[in-house]
Amino acid sequence: MKIKEKPIWNFRTKAAAQSTTRSVASSRTFDMTIDEPIERGGTNEGPMPVEFVFVGLAGCTHVIANKLATHHGISFDSMDINILTTMDSRGTRLIEPIDVPFPKVTIDIAVTTHGAPEAVERVMNDLRHHCAVSKMLQQSGTDVVEKWTVNGVAQPVLEMT
Repeated sequence: MKIKEKPIWNFRTKAAAQSTTRSVASSRTFDMTIDEPIERGGTNEGPMPVEFVFVGLAGCTHVIANKLATHHGISFDSMDINILTTMDSRGTRLIEPIDVPFPKVTIDIAVTTHGAPEAVERVMNDLRHHCAVSKMLQQSGTDVVEKWTVNGVAQPVLEMT
């Protein structure tokens, strides 16, 4: 049974501080611990807040790439996503306010597929326009670079700002 989604909808996330660095957040029925590493004054009981952004980017990339694949008549047999983030921490360290906290993000996306190369190329070109987390980063000034490997073969790098 296919569920028809509303084009615009609201969702809620709640959080409660457990210490000066640790909080517990919830979204729908899921609880998550957010914390800083020990070297930053935390207890290392969960990912840092900024790490959750990039976990979200990985998940969004995965879901939207697969939706696009289906839309273009193909499927991915496997997908691995690795993200390298460059962060300018002057703002979070209270040194000075900065406009772009993440100057560059590189997403390595490795897929296997039996799909037509033209359809794979359409997925690769469309992803940057449909992944909400990638769009948010792009609009904030982050240089988002996608490096695709399809069936073990590296593809031309896709950069967008």
